[in-house]
Amino acid sequence: MATTKRSLFLLCRSIIGRQSTERQLSKVVGNKPPRQVPREKPAIRKRSPGGGGYPLLLIPLTTFGLGTWQIQRRTWKLNLIQELEDKMLAEPIPLPSNLDDLNTMEYRRVKVKGTFDHNKELFIGPRTNVNEPETMGSQRATTVGVNVVTPFKLSDRNETILVNRGHVPFTARPQQLRMEGQVEGEVELVGVVRLSDKRNMFGNDPMKDGYWLTRDIDEMADIAETSPVFIDADIKSTVKGGPEGGQTRVQLRNEHMTYIVTWYALTALTLWIWVRNYHSVRPHASVMNFIKREHRKL
Repeated sequence: MATTKRSLFLLCRSIIGRQSTERQLSKVVGNKPPRQVPREKPAIRKRSPGGGGYPLLLIPLTTFGLGTWQIQRRTWKLNLIQELEDKMLAEPIPLPSNLDDLNTMEYRRVKVKGTFDHNKELFIGPRTNVNEPETMGSQRATTVGVNVVTPFKLSDRNETILVNRGHVPFTARPQQLRMEGQVEGEVELVGVVRLSDKRNMFGNDPMKDGYWLTRDIDEMADIAETSPVFIDADIKSTVKGGPEGGQTRVQLRNEHMTYIVTWYALTALTLWIWVRNYHSVRPHASVMNFIKREHRKL
């Protein structure tokens, strides 16, 4: 009896073990290939430019327009600079009888004859000497000074104007230290017509400081009791011991090429960003994730 029970137990165990082994093999080998799950989204996608896409094209279009406008501005500025250079090189003309004409003659060379009134000297500073080479450091600082502006009584009419005789260092500002250069008697000189500068945003009190920061012709003429006419004497007016003439500065900012490069660079950049995001095909996120997983396995 005991032997019969043991035989039945061994038979059942054998059958159960065989079925378990078959199930395991079917899982490993399988009778059919694994079921393919269809992809819910395409592997490649293109973002539609609708909605916020096309309005964003206004950015590269605007920057392109600004760059083109700067090209036109640069052409205008170069022509203006050339015009001023031509005026500086033209033959001097007599000072017009109608002084209002000088408002349209800045940088035009004129010739005048008369006498200086050194007792009413005015100063514009701080200024460096235009005729000296550009240097750095303390050597440059030693040349800082002022431009000496002196009333000039014209010989051919009852008129007194202001003449910028030129540059002197700060140490030579008192006229007692440069008496040799204080021209007496009638002289003839050539000068460049100048108009008032824009007011300095900081401002200054010339009566307290002893000099103007900018060329304010009306205020200077009122103090010196002259007509509001101002000319820069040329370098040939320089005399030994006196101010050094030829201090005309042609100051016209011409940074339009920088603006052109900047605006067109922004045009290219913003257009590239738009094309990359709204026009070019891009792999789906699932593809990128698969690539990243496979790369980590390497």
